Amino acid sequence: MSLRNILITFSLGLLFSGPLWAQNGGFLGVGDIVKITVYGQPDMTTVTRISERNSINFPLIGDVAIGGKSADEAETVIARELSRRGFVKNAQVNLFVEQSFQALNDTVTILGEVARPGNYPIQGSAVEGVQSVVDLVAAAGGTTENAGAVVSLVRGGTGGRTKLDIDLYEILTSGTTNPASYKLAGGDVIFVPEMDVFYIYGQVQRPGRYRLERGMRVMQALSVSGGISDRGSEKGVEIKRNVDGAIKDIDVDATDEVLKGDVIYVKERLF
Repeated sequence: MSLRNILITFSLGLLFSGPLWAQNGGFLGVGDIVKITVYGQPDMTTVTRISERNSINFPLIGDVAIGGKSADEAETVIARELSRRGFVKNAQVNLFVEQSFQALNDTVTILGEVARPGNYPIQGSAVEGVQSVVDLVAAAGGTTENAGAVVSLVRGGTGGRTKLDIDLYEILTSGTTNPASYKLAGGDVIFVPEMDVFYIYGQVQRPGRYRLERGMRVMQALSVSGGISDRGSEKGVEIKRNVDGAIKDIDVDATDEVLKGDVIYVKERLF
């Protein structure tokens, strides 16, 4: 089974094992960016950040303390002040959190070859179950057909940023899905690279660019390309390989391993 099929199966299991997305019923806090509207009063529409004093500055009424309150409670406070001061009677106030400061510290980012790259809350905030690298890949819709098997986890810390390569194929096929080093923390970034490839041209049926499978041998690469053509030579197979920045021609036989970026060339037989 391919990496993509394994991840699709895992993703479906995660999605149907319970509610993946849940409404976050938290309280407003310092740094949150909120949008406030008053029905019938477009001039009062305000987008603002909650200050370190847990308050915002709202048209006509000035500072209003909303930090530590729910959105419903903040709406009631603003409506009451507008009415008490005689500006808008029976005001209908709506407050929407455009960006939660806390959520920024409770999210992880996934980029590259996944169906839905972007930011995702980790377990304990808006998304239940997203706590490991495998969970995150599944929540992002799984990998694309062009994805590689080894992903990178970039993590910040007091000692600077670190990078850890994680072999998804090995994790999923071995059943080791939740080692401590793969659990996510706020601010982590996962990058899913494009697959490793090789190239084959010359006297083969279907020359072109192909996915490099793990442990692939020359004979397997030839088979993927449809095999050697009638004009090709089985003894005339060579690989152009980047070795320390220089391209070298390497004579190979059918059991030699193909490496990332190799260009396989099948020569024409002499007679």
